[in-house]
Amino acid sequence: MQEPMPGILRGDTWKDISVCYFEVEKGGILSLSDLYMYIYSWFVKEQMKHWSGDTKFEDFYLHRIRPDGVQENLIWWRGYRPVNAYLTYVCKMDWQNFGSKPTEVLYDEKKVKADKLGIVLRVWWWVQVDPANKWDKSFVSKLMGGKFQKWFYEYLLNNELENHVDKCRELAKRQENEIKEFFEMSTSEPMPRAWFPEEGYKWKKPKPSPEAFTRMDRAPDREF
Repeated sequence: MQEPMPGILRGDTWKDISVCYFEVEKGGILSLSDLYMYIYSWFVKEQMKHWSGDTKFEDFYLHRIRPDGVQENLIWWRGYRPVNAYLTYVCKMDWQNFGSKPTEVLYDEKKVKADKLGIVLRVWWWVQVDPANKWDKSFVSKLMGGKFQKWFYEYLLNNELENHVDKCRELAKRQENEIKEFFEMSTSEPMPRAWFPEEGYKWKKPKPSPEAFTRMDRAPDREF
């Protein structure tokens, strides 16, 4: 059994507080390897960590190829962002892509490698209280028979917790909108130009601006 630690859910509703759930579904042509790199970059940009201490966020990766060459993937990503000594934001993302086949698409008068597929991203967010269960082991908690935990939780609820639930929800909404921006889908609020090429290969010329624009190098294709 996995020991309690940041990023590991315990099924305790007052310690693992559900914040929101969303899913994004997309079908068509895009670069799957660049989508992978894009979301990985988002996790790094938002200072997310993995409970194992590894730099990867994958907990599970399944790759299946049918006799006709069509590919399917099931991927589980897990990440958390520490807030302080007793609060953590937790993200669980499940990928499912199906009917995937390598293809080429003509863009800007050039042939570009991409994938024709359907994909669903399912994402859950929580705020964790006492992620490593240190309160249960503390001398004060044992002495007071759990009353300390109840008192401290009520203190958090009145002073910090609701604020951090709102902040976690804002982080999740930003994640959803940036994923939709990659997919060229409508977002819930105006978004700046994506910092990654839309659908992985659609490099757009920047509009005239006094600000300098630095072109990113396209991520190398990953084998799926």
